[in-house]
Amino acid sequence: MTDPNGLVLPPPKSVESNLDNPPDGNDLVHGLTSFFLAISLILLLIRAYAKTAYMKNRPTLEDYVILPAIGTYIAGCIFVYRVAATSGFFVHGWDFRLKNLSWFYYNLFLGTIMYLATMIFLKTAILLEWARIFGTGGRKTFRWTCYIIAVVNSIYYVFNIILECTSCTPRAYYWDKTIPGGHCSNGAVLALTSAVINLLLDVAMLVLPQGMIWRLNMSTKKRVGVSTVFIIGLLGCTCAALRIAFGVVYISSDDYTYQLSKQSILCIAESAGGFIVFCAPAVSKPVMFLVPPVHDSDRNRVGDHIEIRCSRVALFSKEF
Repeated sequence: MTDPNGLVLPPPKSVESNLDNPPDGNDLVHGLTSFFLAISLILLLIRAYAKTAYMKNRPTLEDYVILPAIGTYIAGCIFVYRVAATSGFFVHGWDFRLKNLSWFYYNLFLGTIMYLATMIFLKTAILLEWARIFGTGGRKTFRWTCYIIAVVNSIYYVFNIILECTSCTPRAYYWDKTIPGGHCSNGAVLALTSAVINLLLDVAMLVLPQGMIWRLNMSTKKRVGVSTVFIIGLLGCTCAALRIAFGVVYISSDDYTYQLSKQSILCIAESAGGFIVFCAPAVSKPVMFLVPPVHDSDRNRVGDHIEIRCSRVALFSKEF
């Protein structure tokens, strides 16, 4: 019978196991998770203020679609905190007790489902907003492209959730490897494939609005300023690309507890990048409202800076 206090993995040569006080990255994970969660919630509040109190606009469809994403994102962060408070992140298998493995995998399973659910609603909300901003008038092709990508994105992530929930038989074997006769499909390959498709969707969403922005009737300087608002999506693409790189390492490694820790924090960061993209167009309006008036003697010195900022406000003033 396997000793529950035993090691998940034997230590490499010249490495001594430390089960009582293993080195970990819990402080790093706590800090990054709290940072990304705080940034997301603050920007969401600013957006809500911009649309309701400042612009006095009624909520639009994407404002309702984003609500489930907020809930699932917070839930995902809670599961990260639970692991960091107990078994820990970035703990090597030779420093990890077998009895703590089920708790680690259980929270990771729930966190993965929350991440996938967040991507359904978050990316859909972003695409609905872009369709409303840039897809008016005769821009039907752009509008329908947003709708099609949103549908494909939703179908893909729903399918991914189903695969996650059915990848192990019985399901509890996903986190409890002591169940007799249990087995799982190749979860590492599934995670890597998911990361590749996720990156393709992120790149498509990053490129999609750029063509519309660069066809706007404004100066090149203004276009660059407005384009920068949307290119914040590079954060999500970077996280997705890193998930692929770490996924390759994960497939070739037996040190799952350590390698999966990287994936967890990247999912939190990628979701935060999505919330930033969703909120960025609206954030400039209340910020501009708080900017003190410029005196005539200072206008020439700061004119270009204010012109770029005002152009961002003008672009989105009617849409929000």
